[in-house]
Amino acid sequence: MEFSLIVVILAIMVMATVDYGRLFVVRQTMVNASREGANLAVRGTTLSNAVAAMVATSPSLYFSNGYGRIIASTVTRSGSGVVTITGQVKFGGSNYASRIGVLNATGSGVTLPSDQLPQTNQTLYITEVFYPFTPVTPIVKLLQMISTNSALPSLLYDVTYF
Repeated sequence: MEFSLIVVILAIMVMATVDYGRLFVVRQTMVNASREGANLAVRGTTLSNAVAAMVATSPSLYFSNGYGRIIASTVTRSGSGVVTITGQVKFGGSNYASRIGVLNATGSGVTLPSDQLPQTNQTLYITEVFYPFTPVTPIVKLLQMISTNSALPSLLYDVTYF
């Protein structure tokens, strides 16, 4: 009797460890790819080449077959203070929209973390990574039966500003 209770608890712990471990690995891979792309773009690499480098540095993530998306953008502030998205490259098979804005958007159509970014006559390089996360164990369904707040996220998002 005791063994059967312990086995159930251990099985739940192992399933949770597997899915949360995968979640952390995917999230860290996204962060590394996002930082690599923005870093390359700020050093003069074209947005297309920066996105290609992001894909190359994250071989465990699949950005084709409708599964993930990378968006690299450049945002400039003119001498008159108007913020504009001046360049944007998208890669991946899914249709996630940029949370920054669309190409050629100006003013309130551009969402940035601060009104001070970028400064006058400067350019800000932004990379966004969207990636859906699907657990491989039934732990999420079990957690949803216990509580609605304990589910894993279904979409992971990372953004880097340089």
